[in-house]
Amino acid sequence: MTTRRTALLVGVEFSKNKFNVPESLNELEQLADTSGIQTADKIIQKREKPSPKFFIGQGKVFEIKELCAEENIGAVIFDDELTPAQQRNLEEQIPSRIIDRTRLILDIFAQRARTQEAKFQVELAEKQYELPRLSGKGLSFAQQRGVRGVRTGFGERKIELDRRKINDRIAYLKKEIDKIKYHRETQRSKRRDVPIPVVALIGYTNAGKSTFLNYLTGKKSVYADNKLFATLDATTRIVKLLNHKPVLFTDTVGFIKKLPHQLIAAFKSTMEEITNSDLIVHLIDITNSNYRDNERTVISVLKEIGADKLPILNVFNKCDISVPRDFSVRNYFYISAKTGEGVRELLDVIIDRFESGLELKKITLPYNLFSIIGKINSVGRILNYKPRKDYAELEFLVDKKNWGQIRKLLNEKPYALK
Repeated sequence: MTTRRTALLVGVEFSKNKFNVPESLNELEQLADTSGIQTADKIIQKREKPSPKFFIGQGKVFEIKELCAEENIGAVIFDDELTPAQQRNLEEQIPSRIIDRTRLILDIFAQRARTQEAKFQVELAEKQYELPRLSGKGLSFAQQRGVRGVRTGFGERKIELDRRKINDRIAYLKKEIDKIKYHRETQRSKRRDVPIPVVALIGYTNAGKSTFLNYLTGKKSVYADNKLFATLDATTRIVKLLNHKPVLFTDTVGFIKKLPHQLIAAFKSTMEEITNSDLIVHLIDITNSNYRDNERTVISVLKEIGADKLPILNVFNKCDISVPRDFSVRNYFYISAKTGEGVRELLDVIIDRFESGLELKKITLPYNLFSIIGKINSVGRILNYKPRKDYAELEFLVDKKNWGQIRKLLNEKPYALK
C-alpha cells in the first residue's frame, strides 16, 4: 500500500492581513488533500511584515527544521507565494520540499487538466512560475579549445540554457493558446449570428456549477465532484427554458483566494467566456462558513477580468444541506443544484430578464460613425449586419437604457429604419 505524502502547513498572520488565517489554512489543507498530500500539522506565526530572507522569522525556520526531522515530514507548504530567494533560503535550511500556495494550486491544475487547451494554459502558468526560480549552480558547458574557428573559454552556463528553453516553450505555448483563442472567438462569432442569450455560471471553487449545469441539461455530461477545481474547462451547453426558448449556459473555472496571477493570465481566453456573456449567475456555497469572504473573492476576480459591470444574479446553492440562521439576504436566490429546489424560480427570473429587457432595433450607420459598433456590441447583441456602399444596416437587441446612450452617440439623427 502506498503511503500518502505528509506536509506541514504554515500560515503567517500579518497586522494588516485581510484574510482569516485559520480559515485560509483549512482551505490549504483541502488543497493539499486534493493534491494527494496529508496534513501532519499546522503552524501560524504573527508578524508585522514578511521577512525578506525567509518570509517567516529565523527562529520559526529552526522550529520547522527540527519538527520536519523528528516527524519525517516530506513537505512544508506555505499559505502565500514565496519569492524565489525566500524559497531557496528555506530549502537550504529545511530538509523537506518547500511548496508555496501558488505551486500547490498549479500542481492541482496540472492534475485536473483534461483538454488540450487546459493543458497548454496550465503549462504556460507553470513555466512563468518556474522562470524566475531557476537556481544557478555555476554549471557551464566548456567549449573545445585549440580548434580553428572555435572560440576558447567557457561556454554557455546551464542556467542560461535552461532559461532559453523555458522562454522558447513559453513562446510556443502562447502561440498555441492564441490559435485556440481564435477558434473560440470564431465560435462566439457564429453564436452571435443566432440570437441565443448566453449565461455564464461562476463561483468559488466547489460551489456546484457543474452540478447545476448537469441538472439543467438533465444529463451528467459535465464532470462534477465534491473537490476543489474538479473541472477547469469552460463547457457550454444549450438549455431550453420553461418558455421553450434556448439559452446557452457556460460552466467556468472556479475561483479561489490568492488565485495565482499566472493562472488568471493563462486562462484569460477561457475567462473571456464570462466577459462575453449576457448574464452572470454567481453560485455561492451556503454550507461554507466562510461564504461571505468567498463571495468577495469572486467579485474581485470579476473586476480583474473586466466583467464586474455585467448583470449578475447571486444564488445560494446547497440549501438542501444547510441553511444558516442569518439566512435572510434580500435579492439573492436559494437553490439546490442537486435536488432542483428553487431552480424553477431562478429560471423564471432569467426568462424575464431576456424577454422583457431587450428591444429589437434596426439602424443604418454611416461608415464615419462606425466606432459606435463597439458600443452596440458591448451593451447589446448584434443579430444582423449588412454592409452597403456608404453605410451598413444593423439589426440588434438592446435594453432601453443603453438604446438611449446609443441615440446620444448618433446625435439624435434619424438613422432608424422604417
